[in-house]
Amino acid sequence: MPIAPDEIAVYRYTPEGGFLSLIVKYGNWGCAPKDSDGAPFETVGKETYMPMDQAAYITVTNPIVAGTENQHIGVQEFLDWLEAHPDSGLVFKYHLGADGAIDRLDEEFTP
Repeated sequence: MPIAPDEIAVYRYTPEGGFLSLIVKYGNWGCAPKDSDGAPFETVGKETYMPMDQAAYITVTNPIVAGTENQHIGVQEFLDWLEAHPDSGLVFKYHLGADGAIDRLDEEFTP
């Protein structure tokens, strides 16, 4: 199965090694069943680590914040939510900075 070049499912994070890393799985959008609101994000392979900038720009929707439109939150607020809701597998579009760390993370709304 192919993987999306800029989308990941986020499960947890770790500050080990002196820097912040998200624990993610790559994947791609599958086909939507007839009686559904949308296609599922189907992950492939094993969990992997992606470094994240401590000053990354993050936007999120439901269930992290109320509403279906992306709202900006701070990195610590995002990490607190991940800690309280491990293994959620929420899907995000990401961008890497020049140093190879995630510098932007935007949640993809999934109905």
